Parts: sequence; structure tokens; C-alpha cells
Amino acid sequence: MTGVRFTPLGGLGEIGMNCMAVEHDGRIVVIDCGVIFDGRGLGVDVVHADWEWLIDRRQDVVALVLTHGHEDHIGAVSYFLRDFDVPVYGPAYAIALVKHRIAEHPWHRANRIEYRVITEGSRLDLAGMTMRPWQVTHSMPSCFGLVIETSEGIIVHTGDFKIDDRPPPGERFARDVVEPYLERGIALVLSDSTNALTPGESGGELGVGEALEEIVARATGRVIVGLFASNVHRMRMLFDVARHTGRKVVPLGRSIDTHLRIAQELAILKDPHDVLVRREEGRTLAPSQTLALATGSQGEPQAALSRLASGNHPDLGIGEGDLVILSSRVIPGNERLILDLIETLERRGVRVISRSIDPRVHVSGHAHVEEQRSLLEWLKPRAFLPVHGTFVHLRAHARIARDAGVPEVATALNGEVIQLSDGKLRVVDRVWSGRVHIDRGGEPVDGRVLADRRNVAEWGEAVVSFVVDERGALVGEPRITTRGVVIEADEPNLLEDARDAVAHALREIRTPRLVIDDETLEDTARRALRRFFGAELGKKPIVTALTHRLARA
Repeated sequence: MTGVRFTPLGGLGEIGMNCMAVEHDGRIVVIDCGVIFDGRGLGVDVVHADWEWLIDRRQDVVALVLTHGHEDHIGAVSYFLRDFDVPVYGPAYAIALVKHRIAEHPWHRANRIEYRVITEGSRLDLAGMTMRPWQVTHSMPSCFGLVIETSEGIIVHTGDFKIDDRPPPGERFARDVVEPYLERGIALVLSDSTNALTPGESGGELGVGEALEEIVARATGRVIVGLFASNVHRMRMLFDVARHTGRKVVPLGRSIDTHLRIAQELAILKDPHDVLVRREEGRTLAPSQTLALATGSQGEPQAALSRLASGNHPDLGIGEGDLVILSSRVIPGNERLILDLIETLERRGVRVISRSIDPRVHVSGHAHVEEQRSLLEWLKPRAFLPVHGTFVHLRAHARIARDAGVPEVATALNGEVIQLSDGKLRVVDRVWSGRVHIDRGGEPVDGRVLADRRNVAEWGEAVVSFVVDERGALVGEPRITTRGVVIEADEPNLLEDARDAVAHALREIRTPRLVIDDETLEDTARRALRRFFGAELGKKPIVTALTHRLARA
């Protein structure tokens, strides 16, 4: 094979689940391995990319490289390492989060996993490529892009990024690391498309801290800030806000505890104990002294904010005169949950400030259109491939690249194999790509099971049981019970009619065999009942049929 091949298994066609295989000299490096979340209520915990194609080429996979520690980039690592025995490269913060997650999974032998922490000075020689991390600004600590030297020239992968000219302490957009490569020319840029539909610039993180301090300083009651736990920059600023306003910080939520612990271990958050109190002390604080950091900014029913809103949080109560600040964006699909959360809080007399009311309380960690254009004008690549987004985002980002004068622009979706060769980008193959749904026990859920769960949720279920003699002839009448099947009040005899339809179908079975087997009986009853409901109700619930056979006297 000539050239460099990129095979996205996740993240090109949706927001999240990022997973990209980069093939060079016949060997493969996987960049990122994330998840998305399934909000359908079907017992699914997370969803990750289907890497069946990679398993078939297991011997060619040499490493997993992580750009940063968000769940849509690292959330599936523990599942990936069940199938691949390769070293894991990543920033210290991402590696710490991966170790924490793997400790929750009993199938791993943690001491067999090889972790290699990358920094801005690292050099990764993998699959005939040289990869050098470069720090980018984003909404969590230790985020990197990659400068990749290949046989086809220099490739720049931005990871998730924004261009923040006034970043939090310890963070920077490392132009100086990339600048030396510009004289040689950049063959290809792969860049984050998450906000390719959002005009302007994303705004600086420090400005959010200043706005939050101003709002908290004016508050007289409790202040609860709902935020993404991974946004350690913002949590660190809120510790400063607490110091400046005479408040104590109460952490509410398991993921906030995890990120606070890791941030302290890595000295990103230094000695917060002058203002940090244990959550169980929350109820002892005066309202004017309380600044709580809470999970659940997306309205998740079991998270801290929802429990506060419903009045059943064990460590803190809120009510009239208190303030909730939603310092986060609305993830598409969560609009209804967030509106319900705000409604419940306001009914308790709690004032709620969200980004829609005061845009200063949150800025995105992803570049907006002007930053994306600025990046391309700076790098001046010969070719461009947008990544991390739905088809609409990818197409919009491709237009930005064309407008910026990039001569070779392509778009691709999951499973499409894109080859860079002689400066040209083209789709040369297609491999299997899909989704794997993982239940709360950490095991995959078969697609047929999910379909049944979805149908039960939508249409309900019915059970038909009946008694037959030793030859399979019906004895008595079938019995039908339903759950979740809507039967109108003006149809009191519907189940009786359904019973008669099933009985008729069972009595009409014609077979040359002397004894009708249970499988034939149950299939007949199931089909008859589904057909009846379809005709009478216009919907077909999930039907289970049970045969009870009389023993020979």
C-alpha cells in the first residue's frame, strides 16, 4: 500500500464516539477511542464504535494514542483493551482517567496494561510515522493535537481545540511547536468540526471566571453551579471565587469527586482545602457561605442538580432565595430534560441563570467558525479532512476550508477509507463500521434485544398461555395478559375476542404429524395474537406464547 490511510470508525457522522485508525506502512495507530450516551431508556450505559474490522487486523495495530480525557475520546478504552494488547499513549490527565475507569472493570488485569504519558516534548515513533504532541486549548486540562511526519508529508491533527488567547494557567495554544514545520509545508490537516455551524469566536475561559465572580458576589443565598465535571479550569476558578466572596465549596456528584482528586494528584488544583468542605457539611453552612459545584447540568434524573431540585439530596437543601447557575452548554437531545429541571427549580423559588439568560456564564471548548478559518489560514495545508461532527458539521467545515483557499478538500463518514497519496485525498475502500451498545454491567447488548426493548416501550407486551393435551389439541381456552398495551374503554371485550382468535388459530393447525410440537403451537399463537392486535389496534405489541402440555394419564 502506498500513501497514508485514515479509517474513521466513530466520530465522522455523529458528535462523539471518536475513533480513527491511521494506517502507514501496513501498520495501524488508533487515535482516540470514545463513547456516546444512549438516552432512550433501554438499559444501555454507553455506545462505542464497532471495531470488528480492526479485530480482523489485530496483528497490525501497534498503539492507541489519546488526545485528551473527555469521554467521547477515552470512554471506550477499557473495552478496546479487551480486544487489543497495545500500549496506550496519552496526556497524564487522560491516562489517570483511563486508569480510574479500568479499575471499575473486573475483566482487566491492570498491571498488564502499558501506559505511556505524552507531553509537548514527546516523540512517538509508531508505524513508520513520527508523532509529536502539541498543546491546544480546550475545556479540560492537558489537551493535545498531533504533528505527524509521514511518507506523504506532514499531517496536523488538531484534536478538540479552540484558540484562547487568554487561557487558564498552565494551558496554551502552542503555535511555536507547529511553526517550524510550516516552512516544509503541511500536507494535510484533520480538524475538529463540532462548532462549524457556530459563527464568530468561542470566547475566553477567564472571562467566564470573571462573570461568575460578579454574579456570586451579588448573591445573598446559596449558589449552586452546574457544570461538566471535566472542566477543571472552571472548577479551579470557582475555588478562587469562593475565596474572594467568603464562601465554601461543596462538591456534589461522583464525577466531580473523581476530577477533583485527579486534579489534586497532578497538581493542577493546588491545596484547595482552605475553601473545600466535605459534602456532608453542606447543610451546616449558612446560605450566604455556600458555593456548591454540582453534576447534572443536562438534567440527568439521578444527578445532583435534579436531586436538589426535587428536594431529596441528602447533603444540601435549596429553596427560596437561592441561585443555580448552569455554566454549561445544552447537549442536543437534552433540551426537554433541562427545561424540566429549570421548571422544578423555579417552582421551589430558586433563581436560575443559564447561558440563554447570561451568555457570559459559559464558553465552548470547541473552535467557532472564525477560529477554524484562522487555523487554516495559519497552517496553509495542501489538503483538508474535517473530523468530529455530523455530516452537516463536516460539510460546513469543508466549505470553510475551501473559502480559506485549501486546494484539496474531502469529506468522509464512518467506515470510509480515505487515502492521502501524492497530495490527493480520495475514498479508496469501505469497511464495516457500526455501534456496540454496552449495558450497565459492561457487556454488549444484542441489536435484537434492543429492538425488543424499544418495541415493548412503544407498544407494550402481551403473554398468551394455553393448555394442550399430549397430542397438541387445545384444552379449554387460552389466557391473555397484557402490560403497556392501550385498550380503550369502549372495547371491553377486546381480550375476549383476542382469545377467540388465538383459539381458532390453534384448532386450525394442520400437520401430518400425530403430535403437534410446542414450537409450532407457540408460533401459531404468537402470530395470531399479533395479527389480531394489528388489525384491531393498529399496532403489534411484543407477544410471548407459553404452552402447557397435559401429561399422559
